[in-house]
Amino acid sequence: MKNCANCDNLLTENSNYCSQCGQSILSFEKPIKPVLTEMIHESLDIDGRMFLTLKTLLLKPGMLSLEYRNGRRAKYTPPFRMYLVISILFFLLVSTLDFSGYGQVDDSVARSEYYPKIMFVLLPVFALLLQLFFKGTFYLSNLIFAIHIHCISYLAWAVMLPLEEYEKAYPVFIYLQIPFIVYLLVYIVLALKRYYAESWRKVIAKFFAIFFLYVSALGISFDYVLHAL
Repeated sequence: MKNCANCDNLLTENSNYCSQCGQSILSFEKPIKPVLTEMIHESLDIDGRMFLTLKTLLLKPGMLSLEYRNGRRAKYTPPFRMYLVISILFFLLVSTLDFSGYGQVDDSVARSEYYPKIMFVLLPVFALLLQLFFKGTFYLSNLIFAIHIHCISYLAWAVMLPLEEYEKAYPVFIYLQIPFIVYLLVYIVLALKRYYAESWRKVIAKFFAIFFLYVSALGISFDYVLHAL
């Protein structure tokens, strides 16, 4: 038994956070290896929840958002934390790739800090499009769904982007990307169907409308950044 260093509240034996102020009990007065291990564990939420969350995200389109909306949240990693981890890893990957051979896309821009910023700004835009097309829904719920869709998109693109690098030398890698593209498109449709529970006709029509508007917003945003630099 010991006290919280921040508010002096009595801590329980197995607690990782103070129940009074919420501060982590992680101490830096120890060798660096265990401190780093604890920090990574705490940041990535490696306690079983992250693995269950990723499994549900990858294999059950829309289920993770549905579970969160229905209040079954404790066993899953919080969506904002998951988005932060996945997006950081994804854009670190992007920064290591060479985009100099992709037409209008300048290599220095492809490696810059603007891409994650643009994607982060457009995340609530995607949620707003969901709000407009699915009447009677709440924006925060749509934002959670948008976060999960962006997470699965980053994971799919994390596989496809390295394949794009190899396709310049080996054209066969173009075809290896097709299953991931199909997976992502089908995934989004199935997620929309499960989460919003509308007819297939409405879901597919709204998917194409949202997809067109969002891709247009992406194109305009990237074009603006490319011409502003």
